[in-house]
Amino acid sequence: EDIITNIMEEENVIEQIFDIKERSADIYEHSISTCTLATLIALKMKLSKESIYNISVGCLLHDLGLRYISLDFENVDYESLPDKYKEEYRKHPIYGYTALKNENWLSKTSKEIILCHHERLDGNGYPLRAQNLSLEVKIAAVCDFFDEHICGIGCQRMKVYEVVEFLKAAKDTVF
Repeated sequence: EDIITNIMEEENVIEQIFDIKERSADIYEHSISTCTLATLIALKMKLSKESIYNISVGCLLHDLGLRYISLDFENVDYESLPDKYKEEYRKHPIYGYTALKNENWLSKTSKEIILCHHERLDGNGYPLRAQNLSLEVKIAAVCDFFDEHICGIGCQRMKVYEVVEFLKAAKDTVF
């Protein structure tokens, strides 16, 4: 309750999330779902209130950069896109991070989630191909992957059990 209340009192967060909602109801729902999953995992892991709050805010805003690209990415398999469109889609974490990097109301951890939510442990993620990821980013990345594959954002939709099986197989290598 305190986490949600604190987020709802942060005017800048609310402004950004409603901007996402205005531009795309699907991305808004994806952001809320990713935030909910990540918050529940962080609570289950008994992380500090500060970490949970930062994960929650970072996940709410993680796809903010999608508002800066013109590509239709819903229910489209990223891998089937021409290279020029893949390149454009892969920039959305940078766009989102750049839009908020100088904001004092957003923590470094939340900004890192926005920038690194598509990074993977094996270095095959984007935009930085980073491998040394914080626990908060790892949580956000798994929850984002799970929900985007359920919703069909940047990929073809999958059944829940298929995504769970993939995540199990990718444990400690990709995620």
